[in-house]
Amino acid sequence: MRCHAFQLPSEVYRELEAQILEGLASATLEQLGYLLGDHDLQIELLSGEWRVLFEATEELSYQVIDLGERRTRMAVSPDELPEFVELLRDPERQRAWAPISFGLAELVDALPQGMGLVGLVVVEEDDDWLWSESTHEIIAIRPEVYSLIEPHMRKLLELGDYGALARLAGDHSEGAIEFSNDRWFQLGQGIVKSAPELIPVIEATLSPPGVYTSIREALSRVADPRTQPSLDAWLRVHSGGHQYGLFFRDVRREVE
Repeated sequence: MRCHAFQLPSEVYRELEAQILEGLASATLEQLGYLLGDHDLQIELLSGEWRVLFEATEELSYQVIDLGERRTRMAVSPDELPEFVELLRDPERQRAWAPISFGLAELVDALPQGMGLVGLVVVEEDDDWLWSESTHEIIAIRPEVYSLIEPHMRKLLELGDYGALARLAGDHSEGAIEFSNDRWFQLGQGIVKSAPELIPVIEATLSPPGVYTSIREALSRVADPRTQPSLDAWLRVHSGGHQYGLFFRDVRREVE
């Protein structure tokens, strides 16, 4: 799940503030769209970006978060904005967030510094992404990215929201190996036969960068180029670049 950030001129935000705060708590996304859609800049925040943003600015904003309902909303008034921007522009924080900063970098550049000239409203995207065609995957995540998003992936794993977990991992992946249903089943059979130590790893869904080398070596034993060409190609061409964190995506878990 991604989010969209709306920047509203301060006079507009103040005029609509009561409606905005009430809407964030109870309105549908469509109703919020009518309220916010015609106003100024809109920036998309990837799945990991809004999560670290919300976590860091909890005390500087009004937030409505319900992960079970896939609802994530935030408002920053013009009065709160200077301190909010100061936090985002902190050089150490920007360095820490750099591995996942795409929309965040655009947002930081767009917000005025030291002045309450605008208000900011962030709302979740619509649920169209849930209906896109999905496939089994092994998703590789760079270690510096994994360290930023792992707590949020673990939270979704505990919640059992595998669809949102796949969205989060995919938004910030270095690359992915895709498998058809047949090849995913064949991979499982090959693991049982030739690399049984991977069974608990795949069942755990996430594996940290620290164990990547042993996982890569085990996968190489089942990467027959005749039956697993994508896995074989990944291991030969891409696998040695980093100590990746891995997400094992079994789309059967995403059926609600």
